[in-house]
Amino acid sequence: MTEEERREYWACLALRHCPGVGARTACRLLRTLGSAYGALQERQRWPHAGLTPRQSAALAGGAWRASAREEWDRARDLDAAIVLWSSPAYPRMLRLLPDAPALLYCRGDLSLFSSACFAIVGARRATQHGQAVARHMARCLSACGISIVSGLALGIDRVAHQAALTRIGKSIGVLGTGIDVPYPQANRDIFEQMQAQGLLVSEWAPGTLPLPGNFPVRNRIISGLSLGVLVVEAAGRSGSLITARLALEQNREVFAVPGPALDVRCLGSQELVRQGARAVFNAEDVLRDLAENLRPYGISPESLPEGEDLPIPPRDTAANRPAAPDPEAKQQRKGTPGAARLPSPAMPATGASPPVSERGTALLDLLREHGAEHVDVLAQGLGLPAGETNSLLVELEMWGLVRRLPGARYEVKA
Repeated sequence: MTEEERREYWACLALRHCPGVGARTACRLLRTLGSAYGALQERQRWPHAGLTPRQSAALAGGAWRASAREEWDRARDLDAAIVLWSSPAYPRMLRLLPDAPALLYCRGDLSLFSSACFAIVGARRATQHGQAVARHMARCLSACGISIVSGLALGIDRVAHQAALTRIGKSIGVLGTGIDVPYPQANRDIFEQMQAQGLLVSEWAPGTLPLPGNFPVRNRIISGLSLGVLVVEAAGRSGSLITARLALEQNREVFAVPGPALDVRCLGSQELVRQGARAVFNAEDVLRDLAENLRPYGISPESLPEGEDLPIPPRDTAANRPAAPDPEAKQQRKGTPGAARLPSPAMPATGASPPVSERGTALLDLLREHGAEHVDVLAQGLGLPAGETNSLLVELEMWGLVRRLPGARYEVKA
């Protein structure tokens, strides 16, 4: 790193660790003032950038220094690239998001950020047929030069990464842990393969463990990097629906493999199609629907090598069986479809109360008192990091207790 890059990195850490300053507020500062270092230097412009007096006091007071220094020290000897929001290497499409991360830790081929990207997500306990579908789609699209983006989970994510790495498009894995923390352990082999042949990306500090709230937050990066998102085998409360909802909010195309009628493992995918997602039956469907966006990359439906544009593999009885259970998936499934255009999760049985935590109850009380509020304002009111507040909101949204409004604002659901 140059001296200028070190200053910018430290300033990014200040924004990340400042109490009450979430990703959206930090991103607004970056856009208004051009860089994190510039943001710290121009205090007189903080109100113009939307900082509240309380946020300004926290940023000026240096309450962030200890935790920022801890991350700085962890990253000092880290074998990874640090890509800052202000860097030319930062992914163009991701930078457009209103809550783009101020920095990314990366291992692998950074040139993949400049390629056409497409996300494939779905069930962790995927059936053999679901895995065959994901493998087929990833292989075909990657053969055209498209990088396949996913979350390095078991099931659909794993087979999509593996299939894409065998072709020219390669693959990008977005982690819900630190860049140096393989998770789940059963995917350590693909984790190492991605470092050598693809690209691993994380916004979290080195050493960050697989905390449940991190995974729905990282999903915005999966969709944000991509021209579109394909959902394969999603149940009614699948975490993949979070990625689909975020893709809609980011004006990305959403695709789904409908699956057979009455199959509970495909109810989420089917509801996506009913709500307007594009049903997919082969890779050419995706290439045709994204033709205009793919044209600048020199990719078209004709880019499919001969013999690749076959229909999705047929389903048979044996393929209906789910793959082996994922003992770690429970930690990663804190999520919600949430938006009105996506299926609503099942509520507890009549008379049962949702298992809301003490902090979740405090968050509900805050919303009832003040009405609709931005996530960063709620984080300030609770005295919690914005990431933890976002995780609580996702949990409450999953139980149908709050609804997400445009602009990352939330309100209690009547």
